[in-house]
Amino acid sequence: MGITTGESLPSGRAPAPVSPVAPPVARRNPIRTRAEWEAQREACRHDPGAYHGAIAKRTIHWFDSAVGMHGAWIAWDDAEHRWQGYDARTGASVVVAYPEAHEPWAKAFDDAEAPFYRWFAGGLTNACFNEVDRHVLAGHGAEAALLFEGDRWDQSLDGGRGGPVVSYAVSRKRLLLETAKCAVALQHLGLRRGDRVALNMPNIPEQVYWTAACKRLGLVYTPVFGGFSDKTLSDRIHNAGARIVVTADGGYRNAQVVPFKEAYTDPALDNYVPAEVALSAVRRAVEGLGLTDALREAILAGAAEAVRGEITLERSDVMRGVGRALDAQAGVLAAEASRIRTAIASALVATPPRVDAVIVVRHTGQADLVWRDERDRWAHELTAQALTTIVEHARRAGLDVAGEADLLTLDDRALVEAVWASSPPAVVDAEFPLFFIYTSGSTGKPKGVVHVHGGYVSGVAHTMKVVFDAAPGDVMYVVADPGWITGQSYMLCAALTTRVTTVIGEGAPVFPSAGRFASIIERYGVKIFKAGVTFLKTVMTDPQNVADVKQYALDSLRVATFCAEPTSPTVQQFGMELVTPWYINSYWATEHGGIVWTHLFGNGDFPLRADAHTYPLPWIEGDVWVADSEPGPDGRVVARPAELGEKGEIVIGAPYPYLCRTIWGDAEGFVVDGPRVAPAWKGDLARYTATYWTRWQGRTAYTQGDFAVQYADGGFSLHGRSDDVINVSGHRLGTEEIEGAIL
Repeated sequence: MGITTGESLPSGRAPAPVSPVAPPVARRNPIRTRAEWEAQREACRHDPGAYHGAIAKRTIHWFDSAVGMHGAWIAWDDAEHRWQGYDARTGASVVVAYPEAHEPWAKAFDDAEAPFYRWFAGGLTNACFNEVDRHVLAGHGAEAALLFEGDRWDQSLDGGRGGPVVSYAVSRKRLLLETAKCAVALQHLGLRRGDRVALNMPNIPEQVYWTAACKRLGLVYTPVFGGFSDKTLSDRIHNAGARIVVTADGGYRNAQVVPFKEAYTDPALDNYVPAEVALSAVRRAVEGLGLTDALREAILAGAAEAVRGEITLERSDVMRGVGRALDAQAGVLAAEASRIRTAIASALVATPPRVDAVIVVRHTGQADLVWRDERDRWAHELTAQALTTIVEHARRAGLDVAGEADLLTLDDRALVEAVWASSPPAVVDAEFPLFFIYTSGSTGKPKGVVHVHGGYVSGVAHTMKVVFDAAPGDVMYVVADPGWITGQSYMLCAALTTRVTTVIGEGAPVFPSAGRFASIIERYGVKIFKAGVTFLKTVMTDPQNVADVKQYALDSLRVATFCAEPTSPTVQQFGMELVTPWYINSYWATEHGGIVWTHLFGNGDFPLRADAHTYPLPWIEGDVWVADSEPGPDGRVVARPAELGEKGEIVIGAPYPYLCRTIWGDAEGFVVDGPRVAPAWKGDLARYTATYWTRWQGRTAYTQGDFAVQYADGGFSLHGRSDDVINVSGHRLGTEEIEGAIL
């Protein structure tokens, strides 16, 4: 299967002929022909609410307060052809005599305040219930929810091929109990629905537990990738308004210890101060010094200049601004300047604590860890106290348990009843924010894009069936971190919601050799593999890497996909030959929430070739537009449809349920009333609209800022960021062109 075509085809040249791969047989994907794709597209265009509602009521459970004495979690079951679910107090099975057409929400699609679109508004659900509780209630508590593999490696294992020093499975029952312990611990710290939590952790099961606990309680969390700087973490903690930070003493990467708490969390909270807090401190300090109005205003102006454009900054940055202001003032004696500097420095040091607590997971056993008794709390001590609470409440509910071992020996339904006695999943509106995850884009100023409990969870779960033909019991290995959207959406939410076992791999998938990822696939019988393009390019760099991979059998794989990065035909061909023939190209980004362009599993009418093509899902109104004018007074440009083979910007003409809702903002207006957020809250809708919805004059489309090319067969290829370009003699060179030249 040879191919020599280049990275992009801006001139419209047809790609070199490549034979398609014979499609595998689909078991779960309902879109197996182009005719089925076209029928679904037409149905979505005709009534998007009804189309996506039919998916949502089958994919996740919804809370209905009118069922029984306590309400119930219900979903439509096609096999039984009825609404059924679980009593919200006891977990007992219930059957509800609603017709199939019943909708457990007030309005399936609300575009009255576009582009602030709402899906399944008025419907009640909870992401944690759908990811954790319902699978235990259905009798799958003994099944592995997670397969964890630590970073450290013992080369003497497996006949000299090597194996992990630490690896273990986490059952769905264990996941439920650990999640409940973390949830009760957060409640003991005083957190309530709508409060924010920041997580900055290594890729370990405890990150899954604390994340699920936030979902369970209706806390809004923000995951921050462990490789970011302390300044980045500081900015995101403050922008989120986080009351709690969850971190770890350390993590392992390439057999080295990364001291998470001391390298990231401590300096983020101790070395930086929010810009507005810094200005307030300077103002309070100078007002008590008896300065002239002119000198006081000059100092305040110097401090304001120092914090301009910053979310948080080091105190020394503020002091430099103050110093420059003092130096510019004639007649200020050295002693007076020193008195002013001392007062301001003291005020900056005395700023209030930034968070209520830092929860620290003990993972690497760091010795002599810097500890602040007034702020830092060991996670295991908090969860031990929470376990006592869970046991006490379970005993009051009539269950004969004395500790964790007794809880885990209960049958599945009894364990749920025991856990719900102290930690039932919070009922929240489908549009209640679940998490926000930051993406800097081209501006440098972080944008926390908001995803929600209803449309996001049902939407990304549905893509599992269409893209991967995923079935309960499958094993999925996502090379990612929960600090990235790939980790949140597919390592965690989509896998757990669809009862797929997910691999949690600490460290790098190519350490100590490029065969590491392949050994994981072989040992766990992985069926679905998801990794970025950069990962495969790393493997391609050395023939020894290929030899390391070939030590292992990868025949368990049903499908593999790229994600979140443009790929080339050469890289795709390499993956198809080395890893699995059905190595597809999927396109999406943080804001998209889940996959939007891909190959539909087993659908031969959308052929898979090593040409880097990818196809829009039926509900994605995709197109490529070209800017055909200079920006007008409002910054917008005229759009024209790109010719086939012509590079332009990829756009989506209509919203869908798992697209982000807004950008996090207006924290003061984020008021929680029971299961809902105040209707007036829309986050930073102005920035969201300006960033994603207003690029084109007279036309509305979601624009991510990525280059693409469309082809006659309906396929697309992606070609990098449209805003990351340099102009050389009239030629716009993007990251793809530069990387292609280097390769």
